[in-house]
Amino acid sequence: MTALTANRYTKHRDGIVTAHPVKGASRIFKGSIVCSDATGYAVAGADTAGYRVLGIALEEVDNTTGADGVRTIRVQASGVFSLAAGAAIAQADLGAELCVADDQSVALAADTVNDIPVGRLESRDGTGFVWVRLKL
Repeated sequence: MTALTANRYTKHRDGIVTAHPVKGASRIFKGSIVCSDATGYAVAGADTAGYRVLGIALEEVDNTTGADGVRTIRVQASGVFSLAAGAAIAQADLGAELCVADDQSVALAADTVNDIPVGRLESRDGTGFVWVRLKL
């Protein structure tokens, strides 16, 4: 590689909505937390070793009968989302890092096994849900 010697157009994306190949034998529901597994395919969010959060599913994708990567899913990779809250999340945790509990729920790291970060507590709404600012 060499350094530029003239201007160039650099391709770019806004990065808010991204698309990822879905793991075979997987079903991801619209509105769920989406992770990548250890092999790099999109799966439903879970407190599973090797998972990384990709964002929130903008659509349902059923790849239960397909091979890895046969289907893709669009996810929103930034923003503030209302997700189900672990019982231990309190107002005093404002700004705390939250981790994936399952495909619709978040919890404090102390209440998860694998501590897969999803974002920061933006606010509580008092109905068992919290607003989470994604941190990817």
